[in-house]
Amino acid sequence: MKAFIQQYKGLGDYRLHDAFAGMWPHWLQHWTLVPIVSEPGHLDRRGFDPVLGLFADLPLRQLLAKAATDKPQAQKTRAERLQTPQSFAVVQPVSGIKQILLLDDLYTTGRTLYHAKDALVAAGFQGKVQSFSLIR
Repeated sequence: MKAFIQQYKGLGDYRLHDAFAGMWPHWLQHWTLVPIVSEPGHLDRRGFDPVLGLFADLPLRQLLAKAATDKPQAQKTRAERLQTPQSFAVVQPVSGIKQILLLDDLYTTGRTLYHAKDALVAAGFQGKVQSFSLIR
């Protein structure tokens, strides 16, 4: 999986985006599926959003936007990752949504997912939030 992520994200090999297409469990359909999106600078450099690519065959709701950060998570130490400030904003109403499943490609410290959840709660979301990461 390390080699897969290096090829897909590090080298920008978008052809790998559908490697897991059709393999998602059926219970996902009961959730509002919210991808953890890339910040604009990463999107510009890479030319695609890795999480949107990996989960492209699912009905995604892009409720979050990510602001620029000082450097990518992959270039930070564990301590630096844990100190990363909030960078998510909710860009669509969350009223009426009962449960959200945050989708991400890689879980390391969980800081990104906790920030995403905190942003949703700050925007008024009162339901259940869980996460699914392809790699941990």
